[in-house]
Amino acid sequence: MKRYIKSIMLMAAVALGFSSCEDYPDAFVLADGVPTVHYVRYADNDQLIEKAYMGEIICFVGDNLCSVRELWFNDQQAILNTSLMTEHTLMVAIPNKLAEVETHKAYMITKGQDTVAVDFEVMLPAPVIKSMSCEFQPAGEEVTIYGNYFVEPLTISFANTVVTDIKSVSMEEMTFVIPEGTEPGKITVTTETGVAQSAFKYLEDRGLITDFDGTTDVVPQGWNIKVTYSAEGGIDGQYVQLGPSALNATADWNEELKLPFWCGNWNGDPMSITSGPGIPICNFIDFKNFANMGIKFELCIPKENPWSAGAMQVIFTNAERCANDTWQNNTYIHTSATDGGLDLCRGFYRPWEKTGEFHTDGKWITVTIPFSEFTYNMDGTPGKVPLSKPEDFASLIIWPVSGGVAGTECTPIFKIDNIRAVPMK
Repeated sequence: MKRYIKSIMLMAAVALGFSSCEDYPDAFVLADGVPTVHYVRYADNDQLIEKAYMGEIICFVGDNLCSVRELWFNDQQAILNTSLMTEHTLMVAIPNKLAEVETHKAYMITKGQDTVAVDFEVMLPAPVIKSMSCEFQPAGEEVTIYGNYFVEPLTISFANTVVTDIKSVSMEEMTFVIPEGTEPGKITVTTETGVAQSAFKYLEDRGLITDFDGTTDVVPQGWNIKVTYSAEGGIDGQYVQLGPSALNATADWNEELKLPFWCGNWNGDPMSITSGPGIPICNFIDFKNFANMGIKFELCIPKENPWSAGAMQVIFTNAERCANDTWQNNTYIHTSATDGGLDLCRGFYRPWEKTGEFHTDGKWITVTIPFSEFTYNMDGTPGKVPLSKPEDFASLIIWPVSGGVAGTECTPIFKIDNIRAVPMK
């Protein structure tokens, strides 16, 4: 595992090399003749190898390696970076694609179309589970798991059930039907190369801020709240709905789409509240390890009301900045100190930016934003006041506003459920 992690880090360095060769287009000259390979080693040490995992960075050592025009592992072509090629060394990342025909050889093709075969085996790593399309998808319905190295034969299991209805499997995702009676818990994927377990839980029961069913005392609280509640078309009881309400191209301030959970009340120190509306979130959820945590929630956007402007901003702050009995204002949300704000770091979610507009086709998905990605200011510039201690997680606002990227006018609907703060690892 350590060997593989090191290789991933090297891949970043190799990627930088790919771009740097463009700065020196004449630095590499494809040589005549054929290459000779003496041995293969890891890119970061002199350990000789005859096999390595997909995605790892390796180095061929030999003579006349500048004559190599193409390099293949089995039937998968590698990307050659000429800035990492010399007469005697050739550094390359093994393709991260599954071979259709395994020959356990690497093939060097030269300028003159000669092929030199090198004995080398590409191994498939153990599976990796990254995310799930909807962590609260009801039993009996299809769900997709995303990750890597999903190769049949394999098994998928939950805490108390084994999946029997697998619809499709590719290297990076699997779609299947959740078995009836599946209980909350982590997901395990087992292949011939190893076992992976998800960091997340299906039907997550940790770190719940609110599910709008009264499971916790947290309720929307703050200025100008315009939310509605419903269970129709939901996945886990009642949910909250924002909109339909108009956003212009720059997603200017529209409080009808704001979902605030201000802590405090009008009766003293907000941090002393131990129950009821206004309880600081950090009073009942442990944020000591917040650097390795993140926020999740389920989201549904109807196809008829797509989203195409603004960033869904997720803002946590401490009691002093937001408690009703202290300032009674929104200044900590603002862009910068010049307009009364604080340059407070926050998380962004704006999937419409890639496609022009975004909706979930009326289905529910899980949105995940690690707290390590809470780096933005309101206008999309870098924030200057980071989350630095557990007490900074007293209050929460979720709000599609600003974001620094122009979109198109829209009238979106956001349905939100199961807001939670959970471990990312």
